[in-house]
Amino acid sequence: MITYRKLTAAGAGKLIVAYLREHQLEPGKDVRFERDRSDVESGDRLNTYYTGRDGKGAWGPNLGTRITDALGIDVGKIPTDEALARLFECKRADTGAEWAGAHATRTISGFDFTASPDKSVTLAAEFAATKAEQALIWLAIHKANDRAMAFIAKEVGVARRGKGGMSYVEAGEVAWVSFRHYTARPAMKIQDGPNGATAAVEIPVPGDPQAHIHNIMLNAVATESGHLGSLDSARITKTTSFMFGAYFQAELARELRGLGIQVSVDKKGRAIVIDGIPQEAKELFSKRNKQASQMAKAYAKRQGLDWNEMSAAQKFSILHTANLAYRSKKYDGSNDREIWREQATEIGWHHETVLTDAAYGERSDAQRFDMAYGIAADLLAKEFATAAVIDRDAFRTHAAHGLIAAGIREPEDVERVADLIEARGIQIDGKHVAFIKEEQEGRVRVATTEQLRVEKEMARLAAVSSRTRAGALSEAALAAAIERSGLDFDREPEHGRAQLAAIRCLGLAGGLAFLTGVAGAGKTTLLRPLVDAWHSDGRRVVGTAIAWRQAEALKDAGITECYALSPLLKRMASGELVLGKDSVLVIDEVSQVSPRQHLQLLEFQQEQGFALRMLGDREQGQAIEAGDGVELMMRVLPAEARAELLSTVRQKSARGREIAGHFRSSGRDLSKTEDEQRQADTARARAAIDMKREDGTIRLVGGDHDQVVAHIADLYLRRRDILIQAGMTRGITMSAPTNEDVMDLSRAVRERLRARGEIGREEIVRAAIDQRGEIYDLPISVGDRLRLFSRTHAQVATHRGARWRELGSNGDFVTVKGWSDEGIVLENAKGRVGLVPWSRLADKESGRLRLGFGHAMTHDSAQGITSDEHVNAMPRGSAGVTGFTTYVGESRHVYACWTVVAEGALREAETWARPLGDIRPITTEDLYTRLAADMGRHPYKSLAVDLAKADLAADEQTARWIRQSHENERAQQRGQEPGRQIRREIDERPVHGIKPEQWDDVSRKLRKAGFATQAALDAARRLNERPLRSAHRGPNNAPPPPSPAHSHPDRDRGAASRVPSADRDL
Repeated sequence: MITYRKLTAAGAGKLIVAYLREHQLEPGKDVRFERDRSDVESGDRLNTYYTGRDGKGAWGPNLGTRITDALGIDVGKIPTDEALARLFECKRADTGAEWAGAHATRTISGFDFTASPDKSVTLAAEFAATKAEQALIWLAIHKANDRAMAFIAKEVGVARRGKGGMSYVEAGEVAWVSFRHYTARPAMKIQDGPNGATAAVEIPVPGDPQAHIHNIMLNAVATESGHLGSLDSARITKTTSFMFGAYFQAELARELRGLGIQVSVDKKGRAIVIDGIPQEAKELFSKRNKQASQMAKAYAKRQGLDWNEMSAAQKFSILHTANLAYRSKKYDGSNDREIWREQATEIGWHHETVLTDAAYGERSDAQRFDMAYGIAADLLAKEFATAAVIDRDAFRTHAAHGLIAAGIREPEDVERVADLIEARGIQIDGKHVAFIKEEQEGRVRVATTEQLRVEKEMARLAAVSSRTRAGALSEAALAAAIERSGLDFDREPEHGRAQLAAIRCLGLAGGLAFLTGVAGAGKTTLLRPLVDAWHSDGRRVVGTAIAWRQAEALKDAGITECYALSPLLKRMASGELVLGKDSVLVIDEVSQVSPRQHLQLLEFQQEQGFALRMLGDREQGQAIEAGDGVELMMRVLPAEARAELLSTVRQKSARGREIAGHFRSSGRDLSKTEDEQRQADTARARAAIDMKREDGTIRLVGGDHDQVVAHIADLYLRRRDILIQAGMTRGITMSAPTNEDVMDLSRAVRERLRARGEIGREEIVRAAIDQRGEIYDLPISVGDRLRLFSRTHAQVATHRGARWRELGSNGDFVTVKGWSDEGIVLENAKGRVGLVPWSRLADKESGRLRLGFGHAMTHDSAQGITSDEHVNAMPRGSAGVTGFTTYVGESRHVYACWTVVAEGALREAETWARPLGDIRPITTEDLYTRLAADMGRHPYKSLAVDLAKADLAADEQTARWIRQSHENERAQQRGQEPGRQIRREIDERPVHGIKPEQWDDVSRKLRKAGFATQAALDAARRLNERPLRSAHRGPNNAPPPPSPAHSHPDRDRGAASRVPSADRDL
């Protein structure tokens, strides 16, 4: 991979040089011209000898004379400390004068592009049997790095210029200098005493072997016209850094194959790995930070010391002492390699060589491009599954990923494969899709034709459905249900009026209505009279939401039939579930439903005729899949089909409501740029944070991760005890950004409860697995709180004996009441107790229990819950949160929300956000500003219709709806029934749909059958009339026999034979 970081020009050149040279002296001679093995014993100096590149700093190869002359660089000499320090401050290397181009003030002197191979490549080099083999691998890394930097130079080596209102770009030459590093030095968050500041410091223990090269590309572009501009930094983004890293991996794969090393692509398809390095070794040398922390804390405990109470100096001393006690090889700051070999021996790994002369067949260009296309197309399909619009650079990124396996020969291969993808299209869910490409906010962005179709069709059907009258309740039925509900709409007059308006909107609407309700607005409460009215009207009411737990919560509103959305769609597709015209489907937390799922529901509605009622809040969460269904609905639904409930009754105090409201965005304002929108959201979040600081409900907690988790667990239990003593019934809840955070917090709470005796002493330990596939040992005791990862049923004792009953769904908490060889006895939040067999909890593949620690939940899982108090925990800082998840975490409470954030993680994020060499101190206000930026970030999902500038035809549909309303009103005035004609046409539509040739065939068969029937009836009539005629004539009046000329005995016999048996019996 390749990461990047800015360098400050604010006078810290010497500090940057010291960091890049790892505090070592500058090289004494130029190894490109003076190679001498007499003083070379191992490691860096031997690699320098073989590769001809000094690890302490080497100019990039083939630098142009325009850029070197402009910056005063002499490529014939090695980079000196003084020259580098000057360059890193935007000064000439030779004279120290400011760079030319005084018209621009440069605050950034360069960008550090750091290239890192996979851990297996590092270990193959470090543990090579000979120094020559080590140098060969390092030479491969250097060559791949050089080509990657040349690739980056073409991308960003462009000066943007403007004059007289005109802007243009001019390509030019750039320069960089590279530094080779072998080790990833572990850093640890150290708090200076129990209440002191926290800082991330490098600890005095051996690092992990990790080859990487720092490439400092100077922020200067020398053009042919003589202009010295700056790099095109707009091209240096997260997306392009992935592309640069993929290109580096493709070039490294080429070099390693050329050495005859057996390589393959990693599982993610994004890096080249050496097959001869075992996974155990890679894992061993990837955990130095955690190992050092654990050793130091264990050593302090053995010495009777409290790690949390120690000063920073004491902790630093303990870290060093613990390492000395742990290794027979004493660490002196320079003998990392000796200790690495000792560790390798301990796990029984004895490496020899990876130079196995592996043979690779040659592929033609067409074969390489086809192979790369296939890999890239699959990776792009995964991106489009969650994003409706992506940057065109993603095509090049995945093209480079494909070339890692297929093989690369020149930089232009990347664009050739990207063009191939664009020309051929890709397969998504078995459908071939093409692309729509447009420039948007200065970037070339791409959407698929299928996503555009889904969004346009979803919007069309939503607009049509919202304008039909079928499904509406009568005024009288709705009023009677409201009266029966007994709800008090006067206690909070303004909110009560909004609730009544929402009830009327959802009740009187036809096919589709949507309610935007903020957190705590009382959406479940207002559903009750509606559900009552629908039931009284003979309707079937079904509830659904993305998660089972959210769907089951609709039962509180009186909806007894509930499904998670995916199972509901499967049942409808199979015909197992059919919702007719007398049905109402209620969808909660609709912001988590994607346009594709919306479209499926609307298509089923067109077929089956049920009414749709949607509830949710776009500012609390978004769909995992591509697109934004709520935004599309807001654009096409008429005002009378959209209700808003923007006030809340959950928080008891007005100040609490105000704070929660600040964390909620007012929505995407298309009149603002992304930066303007971000600034407005950040300012609102900062206002809420400042109010919480005044109230004492937010705190930055110092220390390492374990200390932060312990602090949060203690706070949770302390507030829990207070609420129990006060007789509160809703209790306290806790949410965190990730499942890993949830597990750490829940485990810490459990340890404390067990120490307090609230959990049984007897314990069993079972192998478990979560929904992400993470495995762990799960201790279980009576009184433990566990989390379910799937819908679970239990055998419950009833008056009719044991019966299977639903116990809970994914995300629900249950309490352990006991266990046996057969299974575990669990109790849910509603007091239902039942036995769940171990087999029912077992994962199908691994056999591990699908159970986790309780007490905490993710922000997504917390959506929809209400508690007396809530803990919004961020034990790893705020980098993983957004404004959506923040609003959920800050609005679950009735009385108080306690926000706890790891100070060390915030400080580290702020440090990395600043340019390298920035010596400004990081203040508490800086940390809260960083926190506000994360908590106010609202990454709304893009829409394909916006990229394509597609017309959703909402205005035309509105006009058509108004005309239809006019015709309906006129028909009623004439005493006619509106819609009778169209309903008759719909009923006759199946008949009109029959093909003419089918009608012709039916007509022929009917005529043939008619002729045969008529002939049979005629024959029967003649047979019946003969006796009658004979009786009337008598014996003397018998008619003469027919003449031979008119007799047709064969015809008569044939006619008689064609008479059906029943007729012949007549």
